[in-house]
Amino acid sequence: MGLTETNARKTHDVVTAVVRFDSTTRTIIDGRTVGFCKLIVDRITHRILGCHVVGERAVEITQLAAIAIAARMRVNDLAHIALSFPTYAGILAQVAASATRELNLKVSWQAHQVESTWHQF
Repeated sequence: MGLTETNARKTHDVVTAVVRFDSTTRTIIDGRTVGFCKLIVDRITHRILGCHVVGERAVEITQLAAIAIAARMRVNDLAHIALSFPTYAGILAQVAASATRELNLKVSWQAHQVESTWHQF
């Protein structure tokens, strides 16, 4: 969905963030740990330029990303939306939180904290 990293780099200074499916609760529960979700974000405007998903239920994740891209949403705004846990859609919030941290922006609700706490059990 949106620009590829290669195409985005032609006209933008970008930040990328990747969350691997073998690190997320829902995919581990379902035994579907092969795959990843990647966001491409403009470093200056913080707008989401692209999202690529390989793996189980990729269409569910990219549909949400399509809405964020069409709305010209900033990645930190997406990271502040507490999507349901544990879900495949929640992977998008997790990767958005990761990109937001990469940009040194504040995230009040952090999906990665929920994920890391869950894996301790």
